Amino acid sequence: MEFTTPPSYGSTVVNVGGIVKDGEIIYAGVTNSATHTEAAQDKDSDWPEPKSIKWVWDGKSKDDKTVHAELDGALGRRLDRIDVMAEVPGFIKTIAGSVAGTRPYIFQVRLCYS
Repeated sequence: MEFTTPPSYGSTVVNVGGIVKDGEIIYAGVTNSATHTEAAQDKDSDWPEPKSIKWVWDGKSKDDKTVHAELDGALGRRLDRIDVMAEVPGFIKTIAGSVAGTRPYIFQVRLCYS
């Protein structure tokens, strides 16, 4: 998962990710990246909805071996767009959005990889 903190926290990009195989954690850490290589503006949220993404993981495994993996390609159709503040009254969302400068949404997609 990758997110950018609001300007009041320096607009810092934070990425937390991992690689799991057969139920075993191969790698987990923060030295990763997720780059939207193609996006389209979502009309409801006014956020860029990712259509293609490139993920890169770099780090060390639990037995101190170097791990590098890349996954690049188109995403499947969107399954859901989650309004993180859906249960908050509208006027509070408006205030929070204007103060933070964001509208927090999470896009859930079906991946096309096998």
